[in-house]
Amino acid sequence: MIKVFKIKYIPSQMQLITANDVFFNKYTAPILDNKACFIVSKIDNTDMIDRFSVLSRFDGAKLNVDKLSTGCKTALNVMYHPDKVFDVRECGDNALDIIYSFDVGNICCEYPLISDYMEKVLAIDKNERVIDDYDELKEWWQNEE
Repeated sequence: MIKVFKIKYIPSQMQLITANDVFFNKYTAPILDNKACFIVSKIDNTDMIDRFSVLSRFDGAKLNVDKLSTGCKTALNVMYHPDKVFDVRECGDNALDIIYSFDVGNICCEYPLISDYMEKVLAIDKNERVIDDYDELKEWWQNEE
């Protein structure tokens, strides 16, 4: 299940990534494989041609993967780098739905960004607890310690 961190409780040994576009272009794009096809299709409604190219959903032109949406890049970052924490503030609902379905990965944000289809997360602040209810997660996220 995905782990949701309150920012001040991210362990010091874990790297927080806030520049998802830059991180994707430098570290994730070079390691994309067939696992990325589903994510790209679901979030950006397009097809991967190869590891570095996608089809434009508007005119079918071949585009570099750096043209993917930030939400799609964030989801791919979370999937390919489960040892890091990614800020999801630039993700739309379609990307959040995918991210919240992951079995592993780490996310954070300063305010609640929750998928309507969230099933279960590990919420981490000074404690850890499993939350399986949208409203409960929203309340947890808004609580100030």
